[in-house]
Amino acid sequence: MIITSFEEDGEAIDRVVARLDLEGQIYVAVNHWPRAWARRIQRNPDVQLTYQGETWNYTAVVLEGAEHDQGAIDFAVPFSFRVLTGFPPRYFFRFDPKADLSEGNAIDNQTIDLAAEFGAEVRTLESNGIEIRIVESGEGPLVILVHGWPESWYSWRHQLPALAQAGYRVVAPDMRGYGGSALPFATEDYNIKELAADVAGIITALDEESAVIVGHDWGAPVVWHTALLYPEKIDAVVGLSVLYGGRSENKPERPVRQDPEDEFFYISYFQDPGVAEAEFDADPEALIARLYASRSPGTPVHPPEVTDARAIAGGWIKRLGEPVHLPAWLSERDLKYYVSEFRKSGFEGGINYYRNGALNWELTPELDGSKIQQPALFIAGELDIVNRGATQDELELRAQPHFEDLRGVVLQPGIGHRNQQQAPEDTNRLLIEFLGSLN
Repeated sequence: MIITSFEEDGEAIDRVVARLDLEGQIYVAVNHWPRAWARRIQRNPDVQLTYQGETWNYTAVVLEGAEHDQGAIDFAVPFSFRVLTGFPPRYFFRFDPKADLSEGNAIDNQTIDLAAEFGAEVRTLESNGIEIRIVESGEGPLVILVHGWPESWYSWRHQLPALAQAGYRVVAPDMRGYGGSALPFATEDYNIKELAADVAGIITALDEESAVIVGHDWGAPVVWHTALLYPEKIDAVVGLSVLYGGRSENKPERPVRQDPEDEFFYISYFQDPGVAEAEFDADPEALIARLYASRSPGTPVHPPEVTDARAIAGGWIKRLGEPVHLPAWLSERDLKYYVSEFRKSGFEGGINYYRNGALNWELTPELDGSKIQQPALFIAGELDIVNRGATQDELELRAQPHFEDLRGVVLQPGIGHRNQQQAPEDTNRLLIEFLGSLN
């Protein structure tokens, strides 16, 4: 559930927390006291709780004495968890209900205001059995824009008005594990079949029969697989940054923990549950600012604090140089919104996408040798680190065995990984030209 606490100046701050229910009463455990959100609701116990799309007013009460001792029994955690987390103290809040909220006050006003600036509206719908928040604009044939990691619907802020003005109904969801959408608990809930079913379910929830789907970064594998798994729902598909390379012959395997003496690799770092998300949750602004800058050629950065390439030297943030200034395409306001979204959702959901490589392979034997049949387009920044300097000809050669109707491989000169944000006008032009070429 989401807990909304309030600063003295009225600023609302959201945080996703684990909801504990006992005999009709709602509780929350605080496992690493003192958390900023926990201190805040001690100062101002008037909070809002959002769960399954409904928001209500509550008063937060810290459990003390015998009530705290009973909470420790009722909500005990496994001994292994206590060992791994260093035997942190645990505290508990009970939430006593107050008056109902009006519908207007239950809305994430920051997201609504931002979406409105781009001519869009915000709402939540049900897809594949979970709640998905979408931002939508325009009328016409449906186009769904699927973001990557670590991002949100906001990554498509420049495409929403452009495609709407070109005559399309444009929808940018927060994918599961992000922003205002559901945060399933289990790692396997983020496998590729669930992600593809989320996208297909959005089409159904919008009372549409089919759509063109566009995905960037992790959104690209999602849309490629959605096109393969739901061909009757997908009219055409566009991938940004990550090219579809077919189902691998062998099951991908990654050890849960990287050998301490091996060279650090972020995807290997992500495999150990709880580790990477703890680092990123502690300082989301540092992670996002440094990561976005490092993938944006031409943005100056300070030398990284950690230069030892071995995994034993630590996590990822300090291996990325702090930017001297933000990339030209990312304002302080943009950064603040991204950070606020990850303060609510945390990073675990998005990182879980990376933990399902072997399961994804096991779940999709029917895709062995399959080709994407729909009209397709691939767009990437020429300097995108993902493609390791591959030329257009090399990428076309890689793609050829896996597509029936690949209508183009486009490399945008001088552009890095987040091409729809760094080169919005060129990306919009390419998308609109592709959409216009479809019957």
